[in-house]
Order: sequence, then structure tokens, then C-alpha cells
Amino acid sequence: MTPKEKAIDLVDRYYSLFSLELDNTIDITQAKKCALIAVDEMLENDGWSSSQYEWDVFKKYFIKVKQEIEKL
Repeated sequence: MTPKEKAIDLVDRYYSLFSLELDNTIDITQAKKCALIAVDEMLENDGWSSSQYEWDVFKKYFIKVKQEIEKL
């Protein structure tokens, strides 16, 4: 999944989840904020991987995802 596809997926999932739970009282801006929080949490888990290379790949990918969320 490309970073752009992942960004859209995360925002859509939060939007759908909260729209159902809150009777459509969430807007896309709030869904984007939730997705950004989730990505930030993943990026804060520094070095979770078994190798530095895997962590670097993971981190670069989610930095790009974060940039794509911000563009939406």
C-alpha cells in the first residue's frame, strides 16, 4: 500500500468509525486529526523492530503517510 493509500485508508476508517458512533457528528478534519495521532504514536515507538534497517523503513513510510494525511 502506498503512503497515500494508507493515509486515505486511515482517515476513512476513523471517519466511518466515529460517524457511526457519534451519529455523523464528526467531520473529515477531525478524522484526519485522529489519523495523525495514530501515526504519531507509531513513530514515537523508537526502535521497536528487530533491526535498525526495518525501523528506518517503517519510520520513513509513516512519515510519508503523515505528509499525505496532511494533504488530504
